[in-house]
Amino acid sequence: MGKSYLTKKSALPAAAALASALLLCAFNDVNYKQAEASEISGAYYNADGSVSPMKIRLGEPRVIVRGMPFEKNRWGAYQFPRPYNLGGRLLVAVHVSRDDIKSFGAPNRWFESLDNGKTWREIDAARDAECGILLPNGDKIYFPPESGFSVSKYKQPSQSEYTPDYDASKRADEGTLPIPDGMKADWINGVAIKAYNADRLPPSLAKKEWLAYRIPAGKTEAVKEHAKVDWKCLTRVVHSGAGFDNIMKPIFPRGNMKLAPDGSLWISAFSGEGHVNPDTGKYSPYYSAEIFRSDDFGKSFKQVAHMEYPADGAEFPYDTGGFSDSDFEFMPDGSIVWFMRTQWFNYTGWEWSPMYVSRSTDGGKTWSKPEKFANVGVLPRLAKLECGTTLLCYARPGTYIQASENDSGTKWTKPLVAMTPDDRSALANAKPKTKTFISWAGSCNNPEIIPIDKNKALLFYSDFYYPDSDGVKKKTILCREVIVEK
Repeated sequence: MGKSYLTKKSALPAAAALASALLLCAFNDVNYKQAEASEISGAYYNADGSVSPMKIRLGEPRVIVRGMPFEKNRWGAYQFPRPYNLGGRLLVAVHVSRDDIKSFGAPNRWFESLDNGKTWREIDAARDAECGILLPNGDKIYFPPESGFSVSKYKQPSQSEYTPDYDASKRADEGTLPIPDGMKADWINGVAIKAYNADRLPPSLAKKEWLAYRIPAGKTEAVKEHAKVDWKCLTRVVHSGAGFDNIMKPIFPRGNMKLAPDGSLWISAFSGEGHVNPDTGKYSPYYSAEIFRSDDFGKSFKQVAHMEYPADGAEFPYDTGGFSDSDFEFMPDGSIVWFMRTQWFNYTGWEWSPMYVSRSTDGGKTWSKPEKFANVGVLPRLAKLECGTTLLCYARPGTYIQASENDSGTKWTKPLVAMTPDDRSALANAKPKTKTFISWAGSCNNPEIIPIDKNKALLFYSDFYYPDSDGVKKKTILCREVIVEK
């Protein structure tokens, strides 16, 4: 664990640099037309000048659900689709509440497709437990989002009590919070964020576990359980101020579950807004990305990778949130690629920051030093197709898709632009008097992608300006086929 950077020179820098350059070109050259299919074709030029032909086609948009006009709800509702392929049946959960730590576990609206995303119908009950991954033992397991909870009843000592003789290693008594390991501010919303090493919290708050729904093999009903998580220096954060009554943030895993070639279950997560570095024991104001592995069918997890954000001001800018949302995939050559977001507006004021990639060639024991892959990269998501191609989607501003050009994930096609990064605010029902980034983007830019056939995937995303039959533009959840032709 720790940084565990490989010392050997990687093939990633050249590929990453080329991908970044191509992305910049896309920023300047793309004219987005929502109703039309688009494609890239021809050739991808490798660093050695060789040509790798590949064609990616993007199908027509399909409406899953329309919400309200953007003017009535700028942010939160009718965003963040979470799709699942249940084998001949697709489900997608749509977030319809606020976007804050108190609402992560709020009820979603659920929709179903029986024709690979061409048509959708709403289903009237939550189907969380059905969406679990099928394990080698026949069980299905699912880790639901959870909402934060108030810790206002816990006694909080004054920061002034922090003296040189303060015993920071002592666990706080039940009903009491220790002096925090670190603090930061969400200066956009006026929220103070205190960070606590879970090992110092009282027993009621120190548990390292994830809520899970398991459907045992041969059964139809889900059983609620808690998976033990071996997470060194797990850091819990508490939000206070601006309507947050000392709300402790949940720690559920934020990535998509993956089965490794050996049958083990892997999943990614990230730390709170500030965390205790497990390598040094010191507080860092940045996010850190994590990967966990289970060898007992999801009953317990061990931390197999921790990626600390270096924040050196050069390769790794200070003005970023750190490594947060991430996704990884097991590549055909036996390696693992890991893509990581750094953008986090509330703590930096920026809506665009680089996306980085790291790679492991020893089963996740060590990882290469993260390399900049693209200039943006909110919510990277990977989908491995049966044809051998791995697709990558990411966003903000704009939404992009790239395809792996080799079995190692060190070469990728240039970005296919699914949604432009250019100003879309003029598409609103009423052009905003004061332009904001949200009106500019016209989307939550949190895409998801899932395989549906040996050479096809479905891209899921939001469009805040998608017209209904009367021409009224509403916040809409859409999907589009991504077809790979080698």
